[in-house]
Amino acid sequence: MEWTIPIQKLEINKIQVGQLQKSVKPLTPLSYTDGPIVFQNLNLLLPPLTIKDYDSQTGKLILSLSESPQTLSKLLAIQESLLSSVYTNQRAWFPESNRTREQITNSFQPFVESNNLYLYCPLQNQEKRHTIHIWKDGEWKRFASTGLIQKGDSIRVALRLQGISYQMNATNGVWTGRFRAQHKISCLYQFVPKPKVVEEPKC
Repeated sequence: MEWTIPIQKLEINKIQVGQLQKSVKPLTPLSYTDGPIVFQNLNLLLPPLTIKDYDSQTGKLILSLSESPQTLSKLLAIQESLLSSVYTNQRAWFPESNRTREQITNSFQPFVESNNLYLYCPLQNQEKRHTIHIWKDGEWKRFASTGLIQKGDSIRVALRLQGISYQMNATNGVWTGRFRAQHKISCLYQFVPKPKVVEEPKC
């Protein structure tokens, strides 16, 4: 079992960006340091958010942040922190890179944009090493059916921000300048608000 940090409790300055892991798909991993405690993985728990759209073919999940300004602000701060890290460390990670801050920003694939959060949540139609589950109707279910989540539903998402992933030129192995935050959804929780109790008027 791993610790998951509620997004409300997350402190941006405690997010640590690691050294570049060189491979076909380079990655700089993310961790979280809180005093003497070091979390090797950055696992986040989001508050209930409304599903704006879900494409079961591509796995694209769009959650509205319009009614959760604190979450929007925190996620934008994370995004800005990642941009700053890439801009500052680009020469150390990719010696041929000398891009401006504007170029870095324009080459980034945002996960937060226009008050929406963009996530990847594929259906688990076949057995895989990583399976997403959803808590719905009082039990855990394997996320393998399009009907389990629908537009307008309110859900909580537990996800891991794995790191910053970089796109490399297939011909010469040079960084193209494009990059994104790589994430993995751990599980989903359908949120059903408790009905309001209306007190009968006292006569």
